[in-house]
This record gives sequence, C-alpha cells and structure tokens, in this order.
Amino acid sequence: MTVVPPPAALVRYAREADPLLREFLGRKGRDLDGLPLDLKPVHEALTDYLLRGGKRMRGALALLGCEAASARPELARNASLGLELLHAYLLIHDDFMDGDELRRGGPTLHVALGKRSPHLGDSLAILAGSLCEAWAVELLLSSPVEPERTLRAAKLLCQALQSVILGQSLDLAAPFEPPLDDGGVARLQALKTGSYTFELPLRIGAVLGGASAAVLDALERFARPLGIAFQIADDLLGTLGSTEVTGKPSGSDLREGKRTLLLARALRMATPSDAALLRESLGRRDLQEASVEAARGVLIRSGAAASCREEADRLLRQALAALDGAPISEPVTRTLREIAAYAVRRES
Repeated sequence: MTVVPPPAALVRYAREADPLLREFLGRKGRDLDGLPLDLKPVHEALTDYLLRGGKRMRGALALLGCEAASARPELARNASLGLELLHAYLLIHDDFMDGDELRRGGPTLHVALGKRSPHLGDSLAILAGSLCEAWAVELLLSSPVEPERTLRAAKLLCQALQSVILGQSLDLAAPFEPPLDDGGVARLQALKTGSYTFELPLRIGAVLGGASAAVLDALERFARPLGIAFQIADDLLGTLGSTEVTGKPSGSDLREGKRTLLLARALRMATPSDAALLRESLGRRDLQEASVEAARGVLIRSGAAASCREEADRLLRQALAALDGAPISEPVTRTLREIAAYAVRRES
C-alpha cells in the first residue's frame, strides 16, 4: 500500500490547534489550584494524552464545514477544539472498555494513571474522559455566533453522542452474540464511528456558519458513506497493520472478537477449515502472536481483506460523487476530496 501523506489542511490545522488546546488545558489546570488533594498528575497525564499527535481530522472538518457555508472559519474555531476533546473522551473510554494499553505510540490513559492502583487508574481515566466531554460542550457553547445557531449545533452534538453510545454498546455486546452480517456491521459502525467522525463536524461547522439546506444536504451525502469507508479502513489497519506503524495494539480486534465487516466476510468466504480456525481465535485475550498471524492469513487468503478494501473504495467514490455540482466553493471541495482519500487510504 502506498503511503498517503496527510493533506496540507490537516497539517495546518494541527499546527494551529495544538497550541490552542495546550493553552486551554493550561487554564483548566490552574483551576485545580487550592483543591484539598493534588490532581495535577492526572491533569498532566491527560494533557500528554491529548497532545500526543493524532490526525486532528474532526477539528479541521468543522472549519471546512463553516467555510462550505461561505462563512469565516473562525466562527467554528472553538467548536473545532471541542470536537477534538470529544474525540479524546471517546478514545479514553474506548481504551478502557477494550482493555487496550497503547494509543498513539504511548500508554493509554488508564494505564498511565494506574501505576499505584489499576482500579484507581481506570476510575480516574473514566472521569478525565468525561471531563473532556464537558469541556467539548463548553467550547461549542462559546462559539461567537447567534444563539439559535449554537443551539442547533448543540442539538447535533447531543444526537451524535447518543448514536455513538448506542454503537459502542452494540460493539461491546456483539462478541457474545452470533456473528453479524454485512448489514448489521454497517449499522453498528455507522452509529459508533460514522455519526461523529465526518458528519458531525461538517454539520456543526456548517450550522455555525449559517449554511443553506442545499449545502447541508451535500455535506451529509458526502459524509455518510465516507464514515463507513473510514471504519472499514480502520478495521483493516487494526487487524492487519503493524503496531510500529499504527501506534495501536496488534491484533486487538481479533483478541476482543470485534464484529467487523472484515470478519463477517472472512467467515462467509473462507474454507470450512479456515473459518473454524478464525472462530477459534476470536475473543481469546490470551491469543499468541503466532495464532494472530494464522488468523490474519485466513483474512487475506479468503479474499475478505481485498473485498473490504474494494468496498471502502466504492464508498469513497460515492462520497466524492456527492460533491459534484454541490453549492460549495472549489477550494473547499478540493480539500474535502483530499481528506477523504487520505482517511480511507492511510496507513496509520
């Protein structure tokens, strides 16, 4: 796979957003002064986690949504930072629920905070994640626009959070149920990831910018298939990519028995003996690396990996077609196309 470098818009946004996030976190850290117990180590670990890289895609998309509405991107700046904190909240909770120990090349937050007591680390990480959620709402509500637009954007945020929580609930319960078919997996992933990765930031930015119904419709038709394509690509990376490249645990989806499109198609397309090997591997936390490699061989040998890649590319083409003739300026549509291609074809 050819390495696709991050689009210039993402690099530029990260360069602008990281200092703003650091400043915001610094102000919140000063609020801890005078408490009866010292919570600064928790704040320091959270700050490290939040500023440890990341694509900053959701924040950048919020600004692009605002620009798609022909408005100044600064109107969505605070909301864009809030979306990055919202993403961190979901990652922190997801890391804990999945029992992952690695994120972006460093320890997950519950691991970093659990040196004295794993239970304390788990609990503090959950609370820190919830704090990021509260900060996300605070930043969104501070957007310098008319109250009606802020209210509409806040409602979008609440709806997306409900979808993500339902999707995560399904994701956790699915390994204990019969395997999902392609449609069930797509529905789960649309709720868990697609609802807030592309559609939410673009719509929030567009609403804050006062977008027309035609612009909102075009952005929605672009974002929905792209969200599913992004998750398919992420599942391929999470199962077949190396830890050194992705910065995430190797084979964790297999050990957790995650119900992904890759798994659904492999179980359907594999030979009976290969399908049995795959079923035997799923959900085993003690799965050794040799068994992970054997299961990966089934995913590739069955043709499921190639089939999923083709599906992601098909959905990408569908998303890009939604921008054809859209009432959005050419520079914005060009950047959206670049981000879409990167999101689906990236290697990390």
